[in-house]
Amino acid sequence: MYSFLVVSNDKAMNAFFKKSLSKDYVVHIARTHEEALQIFLKIDIDVTFLDVLLNDDGANKLIEELRRTNIEPTIVMIVPESQPILPEEFRVSGEYEYLKKPLRRDAVEMVSKRVFEKQELKRELGFIQSHIKNLKPEDARLSESAFNKQDNVRVTFLGYKEVFQKFSKVLTRVYDLGKLADLTVEAMAETFGVGRAVFMLMDKNDGLFRPFRCLGLDEITARSICFTTNQGIMLWLTRNHQILNKEVINRDVTTNKLTVREAIKIQKEMNLLQAQLCIPVFANGNLSSVIALGNKITGKAFFDEDIELLSMLAGYIGMAVENAFLYQEVNLRRIHNENVLENIPYGIIVINKDCKVNIFNKNAARMLNIPSDEVIGKDVKYIGSLFANYLLRTLKDKKTFKRSEVVHPVTRSTYDISTSLLLDNNTELGAIMIFSDLSDVKKMETKIKDLENLVNGYLVNSENTIPPEVTQAVTNLSKSWFSDRHRLKMEQNSLK
Repeated sequence: MYSFLVVSNDKAMNAFFKKSLSKDYVVHIARTHEEALQIFLKIDIDVTFLDVLLNDDGANKLIEELRRTNIEPTIVMIVPESQPILPEEFRVSGEYEYLKKPLRRDAVEMVSKRVFEKQELKRELGFIQSHIKNLKPEDARLSESAFNKQDNVRVTFLGYKEVFQKFSKVLTRVYDLGKLADLTVEAMAETFGVGRAVFMLMDKNDGLFRPFRCLGLDEITARSICFTTNQGIMLWLTRNHQILNKEVINRDVTTNKLTVREAIKIQKEMNLLQAQLCIPVFANGNLSSVIALGNKITGKAFFDEDIELLSMLAGYIGMAVENAFLYQEVNLRRIHNENVLENIPYGIIVINKDCKVNIFNKNAARMLNIPSDEVIGKDVKYIGSLFANYLLRTLKDKKTFKRSEVVHPVTRSTYDISTSLLLDNNTELGAIMIFSDLSDVKKMETKIKDLENLVNGYLVNSENTIPPEVTQAVTNLSKSWFSDRHRLKMEQNSLK
């Protein structure tokens, strides 16, 4: 069973973790950074949830203490909702994820799942790297000619290649672009024994290539680097679709493949990167990123076998980058859709084909007085029999409802309900309900009826004309009622 450590002096948050997760995980609570450190020294913790607002700058102090004791836990920072991203000091220190308050069980589980996947990938990477070290023909690589001549080295190289291919498949399982770049830089440096590796990524907004992740390149230099696509390294890689070795530049000038001016530009850019090789990574047929490698620490040259392996890896990385871009796009759309749903002034409830609640927005939670984390992922019956019945009839009987008025048996509020099936290419995905609270409108109707009764009674018992103030009151109430009705109708129509 996985073990969680929650480091926070927020009693409500600690109670949330204990209540929500203690059935499936072992949950430890620390209210200060000192308590957390003692737990780390005694117990193996899989995931740590660290409150960024821990008293007395406790979050920073805990991280500093862990570094001094060589403990490297997986940390998820918890930040206030008003603070959309982590502070810079935490982002650069390598913390894995962050969660926003108020916390939801589904969000905690989603982050935990990503953490566990990252840990598994790290274990696989460590296993593969240890095998690569054992497979490298260190003693045999005295020269390129000697390497090519030795049969036993050739056999070793084949095993080396197989392990590297397995590692490449691991990379294609990473969907986060930042993690993909981190793993790539780390693997390149470890596998080929280089002291410098730079993962450059094209900015889709301006089309410029900039360092995205670096190893062995100082931050000031990295920030100053910015390459265009129509000259220098990027133009050469786009034209040739092959790895650029610094040593071939002069040869290309001699054979008229490059002008002197182009060669000088490429050499200048490679010097900025302090690179010996530049490996192109293509996604959807376009140059999307470039991996620049410095010289080997041993001082040895890159051999043909190295170039072959790098070419193979570049293909895998290209697929991984393409997947990461798609995942990023889908994730941004998901976040946008969630924001839209959360801010719509109506209750939204969505169930899947297994009758489990997928979406229960904050207005639905407010109107039905049910916390979202108590129903999301659970059977639709948890939202109450009245609303569950409408959704089940829509899903199972294919009966949809349009602006049906119902009275909630508990709150006694009147709701305007509309339902629809969710379809994708005629495949049923579930059902959706949109509802609004008509209580204020109903109160307005009651006031209008009371005024009508008052006016009718006045006319029956009096020969006088209706006082102008009574007429004006009825007119104003009627206008207000019709305005509210019209607004509700227009807003509902806009959601269809």
